[in-house]
Amino acid sequence: MLDWESVRTECTGVADGTYLATVRSDGHPHVAWVGIGFDADVMWTATYASSQKAKNLRHEPRVALHWPERPDRLIFMRATARLVDDPIERRTLWDRHVLPYDQEQFYVTADNPELLFVELTPVTVSIHDGDPTQPPRRYRSGR
Repeated sequence: MLDWESVRTECTGVADGTYLATVRSDGHPHVAWVGIGFDADVMWTATYASSQKAKNLRHEPRVALHWPERPDRLIFMRATARLVDDPIERRTLWDRHVLPYDQEQFYVTADNPELLFVELTPVTVSIHDGDPTQPPRRYRSGR
């Protein structure tokens, strides 16, 4: 069983972002590339309040993530999302720079009403090391 620090190392070793799959209210899937910042035992991304992604997460907070494929590594994750639109918490996250990119480039300021931080709490992670005859290494959240 993997620990969270190992998951973090594996994911950031592949890319600074991932594909995030959400579900629209009509049941159709939606996939978007998101930058991911890692924290104690959660991950962070952000989106615009008016985006399809935000609409989907309001409807259904369960998500799937998939990191870009490499011949020696496949990483899949299931997680639960929490939208952060509280101005005080949003300011705290902004000041902590929880995102892996320049926040100002996209959102200008923490006071932007369109800015939604998204907390992603992993449920399970499977890391396949390139040998299809071997089972994946796994992480399961204690939450």
